[in-house]
Amino acid sequence: MPDAPEYTPRSVYMLEPHADLVTAENGYIAIEAIAERVYDKPYSSLRGCQRDDEHIGNDSVKLYELSSDGDYLQALGDLDDAKIYLGWDSRTGESAFKTGMTELNYWLSIRVADENTPATVEANPPATQDLENAVFEDRFFADRAFSPSLRLVLADLIRRGELPRGDYLFRHWW
Repeated sequence: MPDAPEYTPRSVYMLEPHADLVTAENGYIAIEAIAERVYDKPYSSLRGCQRDDEHIGNDSVKLYELSSDGDYLQALGDLDDAKIYLGWDSRTGESAFKTGMTELNYWLSIRVADENTPATVEANPPATQDLENAVFEDRFFADRAFSPSLRLVLADLIRRGELPRGDYLFRHWW
């Protein structure tokens, strides 16, 4: 058929945030396991996915296409953008932003208290509170506080050589 579009094969990798036995070789990548090894802390992938699309639900499927140079470079540009949305401040009636650091560095600065470091913030701080270097009493609240966009994490992991370039289908269900 002369008018049929030419088929272009693509590699699609499935991101499984809660899977235990998946590997890049079988097309499945446990995003939390890779992120924890690279960043030394767990990555809350559902929250990160919701930062990309606030309407995405718990039973979600989303395709991240970072296979073209344009998509990849755009994601890296977004990663290095120094303006972080913190949330809507109902007291002032305006959105709150933080400038001067990347989303990834902001997220990595949030920690959990231990015997040497006491907690510095309450369990459920207001959405607009600046949490740079915040120390939470519990891992659960630290993970809920802030996580960068999953698209930006993928771009960073590709840049670091931890993930192959390609399309990533994110799946999450509880």
